[in-house]
Amino acid sequence: MNTTENSPPTPKTGEPEVMKSLALGIVGDLGRLLQEQGLGQQPIKILELIIFAMFVVTEAFVGVKKGLDQAQESLNLFHEDMTEYIFKEYLFKHQKARDMEEIKGQINQLQELVNQRYQEYRQAFQEDYQDQQAGFRRTFTALSGHLFQEPLPEGEDQDRLIARFSVKLAHFWSGVMSSFEPGTDQDPSGSA
Repeated sequence: MNTTENSPPTPKTGEPEVMKSLALGIVGDLGRLLQEQGLGQQPIKILELIIFAMFVVTEAFVGVKKGLDQAQESLNLFHEDMTEYIFKEYLFKHQKARDMEEIKGQINQLQELVNQRYQEYRQAFQEDYQDQQAGFRRTFTALSGHLFQEPLPEGEDQDRLIARFSVKLAHFWSGVMSSFEPGTDQDPSGSA
């Protein structure tokens, strides 16, 4: 009896670490893009930028794996790693918890926020992808609505920013996908 057919797929060595690295790279690239576009002095919510980067990595990874079933275990580890990273680097440093119950509550709130944002970004991304007329305007609007404390002014500057964001998003997507395609370091067997 072949037990590998009945057991869930195990993550390829290093996939969650590569996903974390890609997500943090996206955060850095988007931060530079915003700075280049003159938004470097405007306060942003870094947590929102991290969640968006996690969304991009998650969705592209599911695409490479041809569905959630093949991606689930690596994604679970990736999300655990990112939750720990966010908690240690941002939440715990700024919001000291008094006990384990409070820590669990903060982690649950973070997970709920991530799930809400994923749903919102997924809907906007899918609408943009199907429309293909205005780049990723809806996706950018969804992100910027959470990222900035005040809405960005409409006009040519925002249109240029959305155009650059759209190019970056396509670049991020293809970069994540190419990082996990068969034959890459993450798939030593060379098979899907």
